[in-house]
Amino acid sequence: MADYSNPKEQVILVTGAAGGLGSALTLRLCQQDCTVVALDKNPKVLNEMADMVVAEGGLEPVIYPMDLLGAAPDDFARLAESIGENLHHLDALVHTAVAFSGLTPFEHYEPTRWLKEMQINVNSPVFLTQALLPLLKENSGRILFTGEDPQLPHKPYWGAYGMAKAGLKAFSNMLAEELENSGVTVETIVPPPMHTRHRAKAWPAEDPASLASPLEVAELYLQKLNCLPMAK
Repeated sequence: MADYSNPKEQVILVTGAAGGLGSALTLRLCQQDCTVVALDKNPKVLNEMADMVVAEGGLEPVIYPMDLLGAAPDDFARLAESIGENLHHLDALVHTAVAFSGLTPFEHYEPTRWLKEMQINVNSPVFLTQALLPLLKENSGRILFTGEDPQLPHKPYWGAYGMAKAGLKAFSNMLAEELENSGVTVETIVPPPMHTRHRAKAWPAEDPASLASPLEVAELYLQKLNCLPMAK
């Protein structure tokens, strides 16, 4: 990782940075002169996203290819070490990475798919958060999880995705209480219905015009991160 350090800039790590919400959030943060560590599994897509951000007038993000499916705690520890050595601080961690393959009766759920979705949707965010906590504590940072409709985990056919989102919300609540006096803020944002390819897997006939765009939803995160839009 190159040295992009500037103590005046917020340093924010975004997971799922090449996805619908993640890429929109990365763009908006970079347009607010934040240094974004953009984490996703596909280096080619990350580079294309970084080119798009620069073309739209944002600071070039720091791309960090990592496949959360195969990532282990040691990988997260190396990421934390790299951020500390090269960027010297971390202001926020935003989890937007998600794995969802569609609605399926549990009877037909493949075990490998269940394990994959639990790994990406709950295990990886938990251990990535643990690895980055020391950096976040040094700077009274923020942790933002991306949640779901609280009724969704109780509905049929949502499988591992529904279970993982319920578990992640419980983890977020637990962590918020544990860190209450540490200076670190922990919150879960539940986006409104949003036009993404993941949502289309569950509601393929839905009219995209009736949904919020990822760029609109990204503004909710900017407000939580105190990165309000610049005056025109």
